[in-house]
Amino acid sequence: MWESAKTVAPTLNSVIVHIDVDDNFVINITHLKMIWENKFDGYLRADPHDHIREFLAICDIFKYGETESEAVKLLIFPFSLCDKAKTWFNELNEESITSWEQMRRAFVSRFFPHLLFNRLLLEIRNFSQNVCESLTDAWLRLKNMLRKCHGHGLTKGAIIQIFYHGLDEPTQGILAETPGGIFLYRSPNQAFQFLEDKILFKLDWSLESKIKHRQKYVAFADGSNSNDDNSRLMKKLEALTVKMDSQFQNLKKETHAMHKNYNNPGSDHASKNDVTPMCERHEINYIQSGGYKNRIPRYLYSHQSHHDPNDFKKSLIELNNDVKK
Repeated sequence: MWESAKTVAPTLNSVIVHIDVDDNFVINITHLKMIWENKFDGYLRADPHDHIREFLAICDIFKYGETESEAVKLLIFPFSLCDKAKTWFNELNEESITSWEQMRRAFVSRFFPHLLFNRLLLEIRNFSQNVCESLTDAWLRLKNMLRKCHGHGLTKGAIIQIFYHGLDEPTQGILAETPGGIFLYRSPNQAFQFLEDKILFKLDWSLESKIKHRQKYVAFADGSNSNDDNSRLMKKLEALTVKMDSQFQNLKKETHAMHKNYNNPGSDHASKNDVTPMCERHEINYIQSGGYKNRIPRYLYSHQSHHDPNDFKKSLIELNNDVKK
């Protein structure tokens, strides 16, 4: 009794009308695999025209009979859909598709509606150059907008006028001063050729020139290898550090001896006629002989160092550290 009360919903028939083909007809497995790998999900950025174009390009690789070609397209097209697109296909009425052209129209109409077409066409007609956008980038952006708006119906002349009037005044001046006359006086074919051949490669920096411009600030003046220059510079710095350490040790010994003689009352160095202490004079002589006049910090001339030898040693240590840095 319970079994008889159960109701099982019937399985819906196929959306595509049954196609009569030969019993020995077989679809190439490689063909089906390529279609399976090139799926359309139906989300916002998915372009149905691009999907149809790619689908037909794959179908053209494999040859079937004349009467079987359309049947193959109808049979394998559902395998190229997934996610939202697959849900849309399954919700179509039963046996509502009878030909490939009907399938194509229904697919494009769903994922490229007329409202979307009008919006893209309006964006093209209101095209304007962005702030700090180069002439090349503006032209490439307009061409990308034209590719997305399938069936826009704009002639080359209309496209050139839209592009020119959408540029800012400095960029329009560049095009107006081109050899051969004002840009709008050229024929549409000449204008397109001009944009492709001249603007993309001459008015904008090429990739090669940008690389050279950056390298000019990185390379050394002699143009040699930067790694060799760096190693040579490091060797010079190391030699300078060793030299400064040696001079510092010699100066330290001399300063100690001078300080000892200076504190000795019977020493000849404590001359009454010379008001400059010996430690300060030796310090100044060293600075002048070493060629570091402009780089010695002011703390070396502190009056406190004249009375306290520890401060003088501390100043020399700080000087040596600054030179090393």
